[in-house]
Amino acid sequence: MNLSPAFNSGSPASDYSSNIVNFAVFMRLSAPPTPMPDTILTARGRQVFHNIGRHACHIMTQTTAQSEYSGQSKVSFSPFSDFALHDMGSGLADGISQGNATGSEFRTAPLWGIGQRLFFLHDGRTSDLYRAITAHASNGSEANTVIANFEMLSPGDQQALLDFLRSL
Repeated sequence: MNLSPAFNSGSPASDYSSNIVNFAVFMRLSAPPTPMPDTILTARGRQVFHNIGRHACHIMTQTTAQSEYSGQSKVSFSPFSDFALHDMGSGLADGISQGNATGSEFRTAPLWGIGQRLFFLHDGRTSDLYRAITAHASNGSEANTVIANFEMLSPGDQQALLDFLRSL
């Protein structure tokens, strides 16, 4: 039996791991996106984000558990996600069940780095951040109250919130 790797990457540990394991390690050891410095408008948007309830699913700050990797235990980070499954209702439902998720449930995507994305939502159906936010409202969606709060905001507060998200 030949145990020599078929590909030589220059890293023996990587050569004997699957692509999936290598990618998982890469993601674990990659630095998070760096948000833009706050401005008066993005600071206002951050407060609006908190006031309308978006922070319930898109938790601003979390702390890592004990880790086998040095320097990664008890570290605070800001993914803007609770990483939990939520029912997003009929509007975003794709009918695909994955693991414990039904066809209308999705794991909360982290918002960090959202300002660098071109397409939004789980299927990339829009390039408009405002439309991505309002698409969360539909029959059965857990986000209906938050989206109603967003839609009641003044145009200035909506813009501040969008600017804040784009700064992440």
